[in-house]
Amino acid sequence: MADGNANEPTSGDGATGAGGGPVGGAGGGPVGGGAGYPRLAGVRAELGERYRAEGLWDERRLADGIEAAAASRPDAPAVVDNEARLTNAQLAAAVSAGVSTLVGRGVRPGDATILIAGNTRHGVIAYQALLRAGATVVGLDRRSGVADVRFAVEALPGEPWLIVPDGEAERLAEALAPAEGRVLSLERFAAAPDPSAPPVAWVEPDRDRAAIIMFSSGTTGRPKGVVHSLNTLTAGLFNLERSVGDDPVATFLVSPLTSITGLMQLQLAADRHGTLLLEDRFDAVQTLARINAESPTLLGGAPVIPERLLTAAAAAGPDVPVRLRRLALGGSMLPRPLLELATDRYGIEIVRMYGSSEAPTFSGSLYDDPRERRLADDGVPVRGGEVRVGSSAHPQEGLLRGPNLFLGYLDPADDAGVFEDGWYRSGDQVDFSGGRLTVVGRLREIVNRNGLKISLSELDEALVGLPGSVEHAAFGLPDPVTGERLAVAVAAGDGASVTLQDAIDHLLAGGIAKRKLPEQLVRWKGPLPRTASGKIIRSRLVMDAPAMDSDLADRLR
Repeated sequence: MADGNANEPTSGDGATGAGGGPVGGAGGGPVGGGAGYPRLAGVRAELGERYRAEGLWDERRLADGIEAAAASRPDAPAVVDNEARLTNAQLAAAVSAGVSTLVGRGVRPGDATILIAGNTRHGVIAYQALLRAGATVVGLDRRSGVADVRFAVEALPGEPWLIVPDGEAERLAEALAPAEGRVLSLERFAAAPDPSAPPVAWVEPDRDRAAIIMFSSGTTGRPKGVVHSLNTLTAGLFNLERSVGDDPVATFLVSPLTSITGLMQLQLAADRHGTLLLEDRFDAVQTLARINAESPTLLGGAPVIPERLLTAAAAAGPDVPVRLRRLALGGSMLPRPLLELATDRYGIEIVRMYGSSEAPTFSGSLYDDPRERRLADDGVPVRGGEVRVGSSAHPQEGLLRGPNLFLGYLDPADDAGVFEDGWYRSGDQVDFSGGRLTVVGRLREIVNRNGLKISLSELDEALVGLPGSVEHAAFGLPDPVTGERLAVAVAAGDGASVTLQDAIDHLLAGGIAKRKLPEQLVRWKGPLPRTASGKIIRSRLVMDAPAMDSDLADRLR
């Protein structure tokens, strides 16, 4: 599929390793495990056999993580939050004590346990203890509302346990009441007083069963339970590991611990015997000071956090550094001026990542990619990852397959329309060429301004024939007042000049409603950014627009 537009699957680089054994663990049954949880079937179960044979489900043990780190480097830092530092030995002892706590309270293998946690050491300890106790971990952020917790309790099979921070228990009392007797304090999962205490015996869990559930909102607004096994979750780590290279891992986590971004970085630190640096309450100035004190290898997540950090660093003056090695960005890109500030002044290497809760870190930049390559696309698929361009709904929708793909949704009804012949429909328009993925935009390209959804393609069509314009494209920019604002990039012909008022006059003459008019016109220097197949890359418009000359509507001046 050289041009990325045919329908044949195309794989990422396929490393091999030790494997073997039937899909489904010791019992040899279908992947999943536990009544009420999804299991792989049909073509996806056949793929599971392949992933195991090729070493993509590599059978790494939990004990190869923090327990092995405690044996080899007991005094090295493992977890650092805003209040305390735990060494590898202390973390392993605390997790062992946590397993004892869970078993003593009656948590059994396969039991669903809702872990409500912020970015603290207690959440890390509880998560690792739950996996070792064989529980299915259901992650919710500490800021979750009563409705979020109630929905999770009602959606899960059986009677779930809940682990709740003491500071949130009163606020969530209404949702916790039906689970009386099955609620544990998160603060019970703290550092054990005696790291030399004998460890509690536990059995390595079946890596194919449903181990982790995260709730993400779909287009309907009703949360969907995304179910992963340990194999699918850790298969997605490859892109993070590949981007970090052989460097010691010290990852700085600002994204919620219980999100897919948080769990991937938690697992990366554990598997690589690295350090997890936790920031529970982000403040640009104070967080920057922590980063400079700890010198982390990696910060990953939504662009809003590094944008605020870099802005704070620039405001503090040229003598204030940002001691960060790599910045992993998913979703939209930082504006070009901030990217250049990060790379040129602070020496930070930018890493692009693409994925979702359903397909974590599906693609990413390579360790030795030059800077412009890192900024141009979304990298190379995970080992064993496959991309097919074009679905039954859209000729450019990206269909994904790979060892990191989730087992399915907690509610089987949510699977409808999400899978096509065993492929996951990403909902994104993509371009795939030369073995590299570029996400062009969401399938439904809209700007949501004050609750009004405006079609970008509708505006593109309405602007055809704009005097002086050689090419144009509509796109959305973040706006603190309206959520998003509608912008138009215009590349003018030689000697021509196009203003926002010119565009508005043209649109009104064509019959566009006033509520759909753009609020910003960006005079683009050079041709608009396009994929190899000629599709406008709207994410690059967002990134580069701040460096261009613009006309703004009255309210923005």
